[in-house]
Amino acid sequence: MTIKRVWRDDSVNTCIACKMCNLFAPQVFKVFDKMIVVPGLDYTLYEREIKEAAENCPVQIIKFEE
Repeated sequence: MTIKRVWRDDSVNTCIACKMCNLFAPQVFKVFDKMIVVPGLDYTLYEREIKEAAENCPVQIIKFEE
């Protein structure tokens, strides 16, 4: 499966700007006041990193579509 879309889902929790996502995938996630997903990337190049970031997010707000 390939990742087609990545987003921050604030519907249940809010980003705490811990920068864990940036540690795993700095090309994909940037953290200022809250995490943003860099638009326009070929997410298939960073699938492993995106999945690791999602698994390690303490508030579980990183979502992706395969």
